[in-house]
Amino acid sequence: MGDDWRVCIARRDLPELMSTQALTRELSRRLGSQVRVGCDHRQFFWYAPTAGSADEIAQVAREVLARRGASGPVRTECWSRRDQEWRDVTDEPSADIAAELQAEHEYLQEQERERSRRAGFPAWRVRVDVPSHRDVEVLAGHLAAQGWGVRRRRRHLFVGAVCEDDAKGLVRALSGDGRADMQTAFRVRRVSYIYMLVDPFPNG
Repeated sequence: MGDDWRVCIARRDLPELMSTQALTRELSRRLGSQVRVGCDHRQFFWYAPTAGSADEIAQVAREVLARRGASGPVRTECWSRRDQEWRDVTDEPSADIAAELQAEHEYLQEQERERSRRAGFPAWRVRVDVPSHRDVEVLAGHLAAQGWGVRRRRRHLFVGAVCEDDAKGLVRALSGDGRADMQTAFRVRRVSYIYMLVDPFPNG
């Protein structure tokens, strides 16, 4: 589901002699992977793909800040796709929130499938850029044989998907089965309802 979690620290609570870059480097070093940082006018935040990752970032952040004598709150937030806003879940069990988010995600995917069914067009599309027109024809034939709706162009093709999970699943499948090489690029986009009524595969 992407970076649906983030750990937040208010700007005023970050020690004066500690930069966000320094804290990010320390988080990445301690966690063994790169941690992505963002900010707004009130706070800095570090993104995480899962509840467990967010818990780890929050714990390490508290330890690092404590060593610098800082005692400001470290908050954990999750993104609600239904409400389209960040929700503070610092004091809630992460496993319960993760289960709730998964249920919400599955509900939204079912809504998208129903939207596609009612409109008669896919709600998502995947653009696949390939090295040559021959590659377009080969890949289009392969996908069409699997039941995907495909529109061919000279050096790329569009594939319709009824929901976001199906679109991203197609990208993972093509990347994992050896059909996509280093010169193949993917773009996954939602199709607006207006375009669905006019053309589910616009040229952009």
